[in-house]
Amino acid sequence: MDASREVLGRGSLYTLGSVAPILANVVVTPFVTRLLGDAEYGVVAVGLILVQVGAMVVGFGLASSITRHGILESSGADGARALVLQGSALSLVVVVAAVLAGPWWSMPVLSVPWRVGLVFAGLAAAGFVVVLNAQAFLRVQDRPVPFVVMSGVATLGGPLAGLALVAWRASDADDYLFGLLLGYLAAAVTGLVLALRGGRPRSAQSWSWPHSARGDFARALRIGLPAVPHLVALLLVQNALVLIVNRYFGVADGGRMQIALLLGSAPAMIVSALNNAWAPVIYRTAPQARGAALERTARDVGAVAAALSGGVALLAPFLLRILAPASFAPADLVPVAAVATLGAVVSVVYLANVHLVFASGRSGGLALASPVSLVLGLVAAVLLAGTGSLTAVAAGFPLIYLALAAGTSLLRRRVSPTRWREAVLAGPLAAGVVVCGAGVLLPADGVLWLTVRFVLAAALGVALLVLVRRIFRPS
Repeated sequence: MDASREVLGRGSLYTLGSVAPILANVVVTPFVTRLLGDAEYGVVAVGLILVQVGAMVVGFGLASSITRHGILESSGADGARALVLQGSALSLVVVVAAVLAGPWWSMPVLSVPWRVGLVFAGLAAAGFVVVLNAQAFLRVQDRPVPFVVMSGVATLGGPLAGLALVAWRASDADDYLFGLLLGYLAAAVTGLVLALRGGRPRSAQSWSWPHSARGDFARALRIGLPAVPHLVALLLVQNALVLIVNRYFGVADGGRMQIALLLGSAPAMIVSALNNAWAPVIYRTAPQARGAALERTARDVGAVAAALSGGVALLAPFLLRILAPASFAPADLVPVAAVATLGAVVSVVYLANVHLVFASGRSGGLALASPVSLVLGLVAAVLLAGTGSLTAVAAGFPLIYLALAAGTSLLRRRVSPTRWREAVLAGPLAAGVVVCGAGVLLPADGVLWLTVRFVLAAALGVALLVLVRRIFRPS
């Protein structure tokens, strides 16, 4: 119970920071879609993919290594500081090279011609890497407030700046993506200041091998690099589906798919954000108690995921009308978003197992398990695209998480000495499937059906409050 309190208590602060991208997009997207139209917003959708996926690729998985390093390795916080600087510098060099080569790989990879807005998106990815590395260090120090501030600067300041430029100049996607770049650069500078404050990076001369800065960086890369395909696969769970729709349905439908997945993936992003508190709790728990702590926290996180996912699926008709104008046909996107919410329910199994994989320091198997899971889900999505239904394509989202859950479960059994009963998640998984399925199947129009959806969502909200009250009730 104490572990669940820590995950859902302090985790709520980290979640606020990590969910800032969702909040920023929810606030800004209705204005951007109306100012740019579906075609130019399709370019923005591609730019967002470039920022997010690019940051995962050129980050070399060091954000995952930095938190683990600061808690479990002997050089501690000073070694983690050094990793923030080293990883950020390496990423900047790679991003500059990739941007210069953009005209050669843009069409084969992104399905759109290279343009100046995509240059801005690529550079924003470098800023995003710095932000992720600095946030990983703040998790070591358990400093949620600066974590939230940095997220706000990056993911709310950037969209607001982009929106202001588009409104002022009556322009196109390039100005909006330039605004995103400004937000990420400001947050990157803030992150470096926070990482260096209160200490200094450990130098190679001040520690003997194998605990030198050079040795730390090599070890961090060995643990982090296998996570790159893993992290990219997680982002492509959503973004690759948009690219599939771009290719088979057109850029305008790709923009519509991005809106539906923005909403449908929100519960998965919230659950993933809880990981900022969940992973350190598991790392700090004594090895002999990790299994019990993981079972308790996984069951409670699973219940939260089911309630959040079901609520979003049921309220999708209302939320999509806010996110997009009538030209996007938001009512037709309701089952698309509702199907995607199932991914958050399944993701709890994957997250619980991946904690133990990283704690073991033997993350190499993720380089295989995650891409294989991604390929399986995307092959299914491509085959389903032949039906001509965006809802069918969206089924690739939970299918990929299902494959990830199976893959990480098998990997955990091979590399971690800790055992836990995954059956504790049976109840939350079943409840999540039922409530999300209701969001898919219930009609999305008509006063009666909209009222039914609202009442069911309210009941889920009450259930979530009861759960939280139980967890935080004094022992």
